[in-house]
Amino acid sequence: MILLQILIGGVTRLTGSGLSITKWEIITGTIPPLNEESWLSEFDAYKATPQYQKINKGMSLEEFKFIYFWEYFHRLWARLMGFVFLIPAVFFWMKGHFPRWLKKRVIMIFLLAALVASFGWIMVASGLIDRPWVSAYRLSFHLILAVILLGYLLWTIFRCYPISRKIEPAMHRMAVWLSGGLIVQIFLGGMVSGMKAALLYPTFPKMKGEWIPSLLFNSSYWKVENFIVYENSPFFPALVHTIHRYWAYLLTAYIVWFLIKLRKFKPTNFMRISQGMLITLLVIQITLGIFTVIQSVGTVPVFYGVAHQVVGILLFCASLIFVYTLQKR
Repeated sequence: MILLQILIGGVTRLTGSGLSITKWEIITGTIPPLNEESWLSEFDAYKATPQYQKINKGMSLEEFKFIYFWEYFHRLWARLMGFVFLIPAVFFWMKGHFPRWLKKRVIMIFLLAALVASFGWIMVASGLIDRPWVSAYRLSFHLILAVILLGYLLWTIFRCYPISRKIEPAMHRMAVWLSGGLIVQIFLGGMVSGMKAALLYPTFPKMKGEWIPSLLFNSSYWKVENFIVYENSPFFPALVHTIHRYWAYLLTAYIVWFLIKLRKFKPTNFMRISQGMLITLLVIQITLGIFTVIQSVGTVPVFYGVAHQVVGILLFCASLIFVYTLQKR
């Protein structure tokens, strides 16, 4: 459900739907507009936002209903996850089925989920004042918090099952670095999405005929303003896009190196399956990344963009298997 929520969030972002609901109403917001008057009221609230005035002015009510649906679905799914988690958690807690270590993790999962939800509203609020879109920084942190929640939940699942392990401290350190590198890449991907930086260089392998965009070597662009108000200049989006690409090359080489070294330690059957999963996800991720870039002409392709994000998160989850199975504890 968390993975699907991240997918829905990706669609919400790429369709420009995230600012269609201008209020954060946890209880009353569960019910969507049910009549023409309610729809017009929501539409009027949206018309007061910078996004409507600067980008979507003249949008019809039917077009508004489309973007409203994705943001509403995103919020509704979050509420549904709350019920799916809390009801059985309270039940099993009261029945005494949770050992002490699991009680602590259940509380932490709840707190992390609350943090993700709260930061989601902070992100939306950043696009309701001056800018006609949400802050790419806040978008990326919202995404990373969701990925951390997913990883924490996955780690809890690992601890609940007898998974065969092989203690290799050196390989464990490599696995930790791999997971950290993938977290950085997911954050960079969120920044690329938030800035729509893929639109600047819809070519591969070169970036419009250059391996590194020439404007990055122009010292006049290297000023704090371009990092904060990044929409006023192509500099920072170009920089993030470039780093995202080259970090992907480094991660690909690192994963191949990691898998080659791991074979020398005679991994367990479970780890062999995990190796196959890791390399398969890597190949799919590289392919989706290339297609996302070359299809980003005028607009970012929603399917490829969202698929690229989700497979990247699955790749991170696969890396956690090695962090867990190679550790001492």
